[in-house]
Amino acid sequence: MPKLSNKVVLITGASTGIGEAIARLFAQEGARLALAARSADKLQTLAASLGPNAFPVPADMTDPAQVRRMVAATVEHFGRLDVLVNNAGVGMYAPVAEMPPEQFEKLVATNWLGPVYAIQSAVPHMRRQGGGQIINISSVAGKVAIPWMGAYCSSKFALNALSDSLRLELARDRIHVLSVCPGRIQTPFGRNAFRDPRFRPLPPTGISAERVARAVLRASLSGKREIVVPASNRLFAWFRFFFPRLTDAMLMSYLRGRVKSEPGA
Repeated sequence: MPKLSNKVVLITGASTGIGEAIARLFAQEGARLALAARSADKLQTLAASLGPNAFPVPADMTDPAQVRRMVAATVEHFGRLDVLVNNAGVGMYAPVAEMPPEQFEKLVATNWLGPVYAIQSAVPHMRRQGGGQIINISSVAGKVAIPWMGAYCSSKFALNALSDSLRLELARDRIHVLSVCPGRIQTPFGRNAFRDPRFRPLPPTGISAERVARAVLRASLSGKREIVVPASNRLFAWFRFFFPRLTDAMLMSYLRGRVKSEPGA
């Protein structure tokens, strides 16, 4: 029997990258999927490729009303909601002291407030049905701050803290919370990020989105609290904790020629 047979899973940011990879893998394991993203056309194409148990729900995660409608539409369509995957997110390459406020607000609304809205909408349904699971897709950048990515890092630090608090608050409701912290992934993240023209995104190298999806599935089924993908990136966070000055120097040395494109920037 498929591992997720008849489980109803709502995935945000499902139209590309990690979200799409999770959707395809979870569909193979028998899940019934609600697929959310801003691009209705991409969602329709993905849903059609996954079969009749995939339901597209276009939504902008920065709009609380749209997020509430997204969750309500999922429950109305499938009758329940077992797993919420908060995956939608956006990056930014810019110095904190100079980043445009409106872009920072959009980033926070997508990466942190959006998951909060979704959680607040989903939890009452999960409580009524006797349990569920919330999977927050964070980042290794939510454990180690990176220069010229302060906006993105701060949103992921906040998401990790949210997951930790939520895990304690919802344990008695049998709602499990999983935090996923990938490292660099082969996705369009850099291409879609907000960016100061003096700075360039890191190239899309690293592990595949499919590898992250497989790790998410294993962790979801085994009830893990948090995973770092690949696991070797735990050493990065560990090293930063014990050797902060050395880590800072290494980060600046590595990123200055790869992200910072003007000597005076």
